[in-house]
Amino acid sequence: MSAESGALADIDERLREFGWYTVSKKEFRDAIRSRGLWLLSLIFATAFIAPVAIALYTDFAAGGGITAQALQEQGMQLLLRGIYLNMVTLLLPIVAIFVGYAAISKERTSGSLKILLSLPHSRRDVIVGKVLGRCAVLGVPLIIALSLTAVFITASNITFKPELFGLFSLFTVMFALVFVAITVSISGVFEKSSWSGVANFIVYSYMTFLWNAGANGIGSALQDYLGVTGALRWHTVILLKLVNPNQAYKTLVDSLLSSGETPVLSARLGMFGRGANQEVICTGVLNGVWGNETVQVLGGQTAQIPACVESNGVPFVYSDPAVFVFMTVWVGIAAALSYYTFSLADL
Repeated sequence: MSAESGALADIDERLREFGWYTVSKKEFRDAIRSRGLWLLSLIFATAFIAPVAIALYTDFAAGGGITAQALQEQGMQLLLRGIYLNMVTLLLPIVAIFVGYAAISKERTSGSLKILLSLPHSRRDVIVGKVLGRCAVLGVPLIIALSLTAVFITASNITFKPELFGLFSLFTVMFALVFVAITVSISGVFEKSSWSGVANFIVYSYMTFLWNAGANGIGSALQDYLGVTGALRWHTVILLKLVNPNQAYKTLVDSLLSSGETPVLSARLGMFGRGANQEVICTGVLNGVWGNETVQVLGGQTAQIPACVESNGVPFVYSDPAVFVFMTVWVGIAAALSYYTFSLADL
């Protein structure tokens, strides 16, 4: 036995003292023995590699009016923003639901959960172990797919930017794990898998399509009924938007891919549409400077438009590290709420 395998065996032996580790290890081993994990790996590999192959190994660049030099320098940003960002925010939560919606409810229906709890495992061990195990089931294929994508991009005719792709991969994997944790936690609330599946799709639909509208509606209600206006109103709206894992992921990637001098400022301001008071948000919320920005218009001419042109340093609560924390804290919130409801359930 090599030194590395011996060290891994020692770590495995120490972790067995924790009940959640045994549960999570069994979850992952069961997935490896099934075809589901390998099918998931194939789906991810196809979903991530196909856009690279289509965009980079065909005449896509010439057909879209993109020069070879522009494709080489900005090709990765074009792929990440134009294809992968939308694919991740729509596809990964759905896959996470299928991975975790029956994690606990299925065993509860079959009666195997009672057997599991008859062993030296607490309900907390079951919740934590199920969350970690299903996170590994989704995380491992996703990491493999992202690694293969990096290899394809490196072999293509665009400049591979390791730091950029590494951060994008980190945000993407964490986003996927957040939804697995939410899905498994919802599974612990319901007796039947069908109820868990419906509840998960309701949560997914609200977070993906309705959350931002709800945040804007709260901002309007604060102004119309409580007289809360100006910066305080928009502070409330931006915080409500950022605690949504979907919005947190999108604005993190936008900040990462922004080519301007104020990427964080631009990404946070980009969460608001034309109906928002851009000047108040720029100066009163994000510590920006409101002025005139030069843009190109039709005919090659330029024009001056009002815009947030500089940043005096976005408040830390709206910075990338803070937004990353907003996103990852959902793992703990979901597990805590699930443990509370699961501990009260009569099995």
